[in-house]
Amino acid sequence: MENQELEFKQNAKIERMIFHIIGPGLKAPEILEEVEDPSIYEQFFLERLDETAKGTSYSFNSASGVEQQVKTALSSKHAFVDCSEILAHRFQEMFDKDARLIAGVIMFFKIKTPSDTYAAIIKYDDIRVISYKTQLTDQGKKRPILDIILNTFVQDRKALQKSAIINTTNESKIICIDRSGKNGDITDKFRQFLDAQREFDHSTLTDRLLAATVETIKKNKGILPQHLTKRLKSAAREALSAIKNFDPKKPESLLAALFGNHPEMEKLKETFERELKKQKIHNEKVEIDHTKIGAKKKLIRETHEGIRIIYEQEHIDNKLIEFYEKNGEHYFKGKTIEYNVDDEYNGKN
Repeated sequence: MENQELEFKQNAKIERMIFHIIGPGLKAPEILEEVEDPSIYEQFFLERLDETAKGTSYSFNSASGVEQQVKTALSSKHAFVDCSEILAHRFQEMFDKDARLIAGVIMFFKIKTPSDTYAAIIKYDDIRVISYKTQLTDQGKKRPILDIILNTFVQDRKALQKSAIINTTNESKIICIDRSGKNGDITDKFRQFLDAQREFDHSTLTDRLLAATVETIKKNKGILPQHLTKRLKSAAREALSAIKNFDPKKPESLLAALFGNHPEMEKLKETFERELKKQKIHNEKVEIDHTKIGAKKKLIRETHEGIRIIYEQEHIDNKLIEFYEKNGEHYFKGKTIEYNVDDEYNGKN
């Protein structure tokens, strides 16, 4: 769904809309009729879903019942309402024993763009708001009249607690956000409700983030110092090891760890964002898997003359090999009990 963000921002239209009331005090959802003309409220809800379109990628589990229900709902006039009721009962049953469940509604949408048809599911929390109006007094002054309203849809991001946009074209894809989740993950309950799993786990995300970081260094060799370009993979690993989490919308901490206060940081940032898109993680929050970025067992240095030294960090720690500079020249020395191999080189380590 690479173009989904743009489509929702410019061309999306809400074709059908229905919602049902759910909450911890209910034995079953309160079922409501379909909204007759969703176009009246279209802009409000599309603005809420625009943020969802920038969320985390998920996919349905194999033989998912939810996936089949949603597909049927988008293609059948009567199944749309039936599916919304099934989803409401499913949500209520899965969350009614969870003390964190806040009263609200579960909403179901059919959304059209020029290229695709989408479904959207929103859990909207009830939030108390105070409305006011004014009344003219006999003295010609305006008196405020306040009123507490409970059942409202508000613009506050916190009210839209959980949401998912579903594209059922070819392989079904889901984009999700969950206010209760961390690092781009949705909560276990919401994941079970959708019968879905995250497209990339944090281990895979760390690998892809490392690859994007390495490519950013490679493609900017002309403006970067040699201590980065000569050891780009090690430099990338060190930068990632300095952070716990990565948010693609806030890449500054990682870029600062890698490039410091570089005068062409904007150019480096643009390259980095392109590489994140190539890796399909430009919207993915990452909890860094530090086991994936630890120092590699084998390290290598090769001299200008072609002498290649393959070693491990523990060799340096145990002073079996040493690298140093003297009078502008680079030196290395090592010690060993004996040589295990003393022969012609056949191209193998």
